[in-house]
Amino acid sequence: MNFFKTFIPVIIAIFLILFDYKFSYLNNLRQGVATLISPVYMLVSLPEKLYTWINEQGTGKDQLLSDNQNLNAQLLKLKAQLQQTEQLALENTKLKSLLNSSHTLQQAKFSLARVEHIRRSRLKKQLIINKGSNDQLHIGQVALGAQGVVGQITELTPTSASILMASDPTQYIPVKSARNGVQAISQGLAENQYRLRLNFVDPDLDIKTGDLFLTSSLGGKFPDGYPVGRVIHVEQHKDESFLHVILAPIQQISDLEFVIILEKS
Repeated sequence: MNFFKTFIPVIIAIFLILFDYKFSYLNNLRQGVATLISPVYMLVSLPEKLYTWINEQGTGKDQLLSDNQNLNAQLLKLKAQLQQTEQLALENTKLKSLLNSSHTLQQAKFSLARVEHIRRSRLKKQLIINKGSNDQLHIGQVALGAQGVVGQITELTPTSASILMASDPTQYIPVKSARNGVQAISQGLAENQYRLRLNFVDPDLDIKTGDLFLTSSLGGKFPDGYPVGRVIHVEQHKDESFLHVILAPIQQISDLEFVIILEKS
């Protein structure tokens, strides 16, 4: 009796499996049962799916934030590199302009220096450069820009030098006219603009607006033939014995970044 109770269900199950496999009569029943219990499966698996979704959302957000930070860092790096590239191109252009200027540098020994600071006031006009006595510079050496004379070294430290500009009121430069050789002494004006005047110019001398004045070797203070300034005003004052002549410096200071220091001959 126990034998029949045990094996009859097994025999029935085997029969149903074979019958379903052969004729597929139970497909509809299985689909109906699966449809009925599908909400149960969804409810049971909901906590796991919710946990997985939340974890994925957090991971995705962290990844996006990390990617965003990395991209920003790369962008800043590229911008910095671009700035360096533009700066190098600008410096290269200025150096070419300086070395290819109209001055006869092929026959003169010189060194190159960078302008570190510009002191601008009515009574003091100076440049500070990044070379000094450690670089074999000496007081009295002349500084040139791409267009003309900048000034002369008046103070030295081991690592820097002060250049008294041509437009400083205490700077006197022997000059001559490039047009007719008229000699004079230029002096900076005590004003905020960069201007020079010519001292001791007789009224009968031929000086016109637009004349270019060059350095003169008289006195041995400056080498001969470097541009200093161009005449912008000529006037004869009734109460003065000499012409009132004003020059604008050839070398502009606003964009000056490098200077050439001529060795004293």
